[in-house]
Amino acid sequence: MEKKTSHRGLDDIGKAWGWLFGKNRETDVEKAQLDAVEKQKIDNTEDEQQSIKAFQDDLSALPTLINRSELERIFSFFKTKADRYGMRIAFLDVFVGDCISMDHALGRQECESLLNEICNRIISLSRKDEFAVKLDSSELYLFVPFFQSEEELCLLSERLLKGIEETIQTEHPNLSLSGRVGISIYPKNGKTLDELLLAARKALYKLDASSKRFYHFAL
Repeated sequence: MEKKTSHRGLDDIGKAWGWLFGKNRETDVEKAQLDAVEKQKIDNTEDEQQSIKAFQDDLSALPTLINRSELERIFSFFKTKADRYGMRIAFLDVFVGDCISMDHALGRQECESLLNEICNRIISLSRKDEFAVKLDSSELYLFVPFFQSEEELCLLSERLLKGIEETIQTEHPNLSLSGRVGISIYPKNGKTLDELLLAARKALYKLDASSKRFYHFAL
């Protein structure tokens, strides 16, 4: 006698066949792949957040006036962020005066004391997300990781120059000395730290006594 198969049995066989060779199996595989991708995204996000927190803790431990090696380290981090999010970085080369001439007018000790006071003023005028940099006895920079517009940099330069002028007049009212600022912007004026520092210095040299403004952007 021929054995009959129930409709339910056929349905179960069909489902099993579909899982093994058909659409259901493909769906399960795709879901597993999507779950793996999503988990990797979550892991990457957590790793990035931990990395950012560690870097923020590192920034909080930096001195108020950073040197070349410290600048190189934080520039690399902010450059990566700028590339990812399409943001810009700026360097302001703050020039106060020729140290040789200042030495003749003030003497070495007074000259260094004045420059220290000017550094302190730059630090006091900068925001928490800006970094005062001293590369040698006379090279002073303000590193601005992110900014909204060039007008913002103009206002910042004017604020710095006013602060420098007030410091000089307070410390040495008879000294004829004024500040100047050269500005370079990443990535427009350079891709490396050295290129940006050089561009800011060249912009500074574009200024002369006849200039109405005492800050200049790199071209």
